[in-house]
Amino acid sequence: MTNRKEKVAGIDVLVKISDGLVIGGQSGASLNRTMNVIETNDKTSGGWSTKIKGIKEWSIDAEAFMVIDDEAYRELSKAFNDGTDVEVSFEVGNIQYTGYALVTDFPLDLAQDSAVTFTVTFDGNGALEEEFSTPS
Repeated sequence: MTNRKEKVAGIDVLVKISDGLVIGGQSGASLNRTMNVIETNDKTSGGWSTKIKGIKEWSIDAEAFMVIDDEAYRELSKAFNDGTDVEVSFEVGNIQYTGYALVTDFPLDLAQDSAVTFTVTFDGNGALEEEFSTPS
C-alpha cells in the first residue's frame, strides 16, 4: 500500500484579519519570509565567504476582487490610513500562521476591461507565529 501525502489546494487557504474576518473576493496571496545575513569574512576562511544570521522579516502580498460592503476592506483601509497594525492569519493544512502587520501598500485597480481589484501588502511587525497541529 502506498502512503500518499495529501496536498493542499490554494483555493482552501484564506487570509483573515481582525479575529478571523475573511478578506472578501480573494484570488491569491504569497507569504514572503527573508533573513538578512551578516558577512563575517576574514583572512582565515580559506577564500570562502562566511556568514551569520541577521534579522528576519515577513510579509504577505494578497490580491482580491472588490466586493461591495466588504467589512475586511473597510478594516484594511482604516489600518492603512491610521498606520495601525492588523492581526493577519491563515491556515495551510495543519499549519496556522498568525502575526501582526502594517498595511504598507494598498492599490486599487480600476481597469476598463476587467473587474475592480485591489492588492494589499502586509509588512510583518514582529514574529510570524507558526503553529503545527496534528492532522486528523
